[in-house]
This record gives sequence, C-alpha cells and structure tokens, in this order.
Amino acid sequence: MNFEVQNGVFRYGRDRTVLNGLSFSFEGAGILAVLGANGAGKTTLMKCMLGLMPWTSGGSFLDGKDIREYKPREFWKRVGYVPQAKQSAFVYTIEEMVVLGRSAHLGAFAQPGKKDWAMVDKALRQVGIPHLKGKLCSRVSGGEYQLAVIARALVTEPELLVLDEPESNLDFKNQMIVLEVLRSLCGEGGISAVINTHYPEHAMDISRKALLVMPDGSGRYGDTREIITEENLREAFDVPVRIRTLSLPEKDYTCIMALPPRG
Repeated sequence: MNFEVQNGVFRYGRDRTVLNGLSFSFEGAGILAVLGANGAGKTTLMKCMLGLMPWTSGGSFLDGKDIREYKPREFWKRVGYVPQAKQSAFVYTIEEMVVLGRSAHLGAFAQPGKKDWAMVDKALRQVGIPHLKGKLCSRVSGGEYQLAVIARALVTEPELLVLDEPESNLDFKNQMIVLEVLRSLCGEGGISAVINTHYPEHAMDISRKALLVMPDGSGRYGDTREIITEENLREAFDVPVRIRTLSLPEKDYTCIMALPPRG
C-alpha cells in the first residue's frame, strides 16, 4: 500500500492559505506521525487527504491512483478513519457501534450477518476490549471508548488507518494503552497508520516517519528522528525545545520539553 499527497494546497476563500504545497509518500506497514501547532491545519490535512474536504490544488493518491477516481465504497474498504473521539449521545452498545464500521461491506439495506459480527469480535480482541460487549457507549471510560472507535475502523479490514489525535484527552495509562494497540496493529498486524498527535514524544516512540506542519502551511517530512529536532520544533511551535534521552534498564526513552520563551 502506498499513500501519497502531491503539492497539497488548501485555502479558505482567496486569502487564507492553511496548507501550502505539502508533499509526502508513505509506503508499507508502520506509522506516520503528523505534528504541528494548534491551528496549523493538521485536522484539515487529514480531511483533505481522505477527500472529506477538497484540496484547492494538488491531490491524494492511493497506490498511484487519485482517490477521486475510486468509488466511495471501494476506497473506504481500504482506508479506516478515526476522527477525534466524542462519546456518542445515542444508546448503542459497544458492539453495535463497532459494527457500523462494516457499512462499506454491506448493501444499502443489508443487515450485519455472521461474518460481520465475527469481525466485530475480532476487532474488539485486537484492541483489548472484548469484555466491553454489551456495555453502553455512554457507560464506558474515555479510554475504552477511544479503543472502541479504533475497533470500528478495524472492522473495515483496512490497509491504512488515519487517526486524528487518538490519545488526546486521555490519562497517562490510557494514552499508553492506545499507543501499544497502534504499535501492535502496525507491527504484527501489518497495517499502515497516519496519526495526528500533539505529543512529539509519542511520535518518537512509535512512528518511523513524521510530517511537521509549519506555521506557513508548508511541511517537513522524513524519518522521524531527522524531522523531530530541537530546531524544527522551535520553528513549528515558536518556543525553545530541549530533547534528551532517558536511559532505563528496559529501553531508552526520548523526553521532549518546551521551555518558557525568552522574554
């Protein structure tokens, strides 16, 4: 699987350019992390990537084919999208919410069959929450609901997952659970993922490629450790940054700290 954006430009009206000439190509299993300041256009980028918002110019390509040339059902069988999670106000059980992800495989008026419910069971096991079957979405924690939303994308059987801030608004433990699930899916599971994150340390820990969206709407793309540097982060977030390695017996961890701006 190869996903590519070529010279992506997005503008609101004539004067406000949000994304300006972004280009990157991501191939094979693994994780691409997208980082940038608030308002830099990361969510807009994901929506343009997937055709949910139209590029002003440039385009998105899946295996060399412009995504606009795919039939929607064909495209969404190959790509799973996990938007920023907001717990549902509807009275769904976890498995009822997850099976909605099978819609790309069903006809307009078809009901889920045995295979679809088997895929739900598999996805719940993949993200580690089979014990939540039967529970209402409104009665689980934020971390559990986030994992259920990822499971909903997995039942599509995608080659590519696109996730918008999957670990935001979660405590430390649930952030680590979500990251470990993604690491497993994109390692042993052989899936590709593009993740929009506010946490450079998470990108350093789990991604092999990174795209840093700069204040002018341009992007810097490459191997994660070549892109996430003190200088690049300072330019992207307009604050001094220090990157240090914390060595523990089990592994080395990268610690990234933003410092107070020099006044």
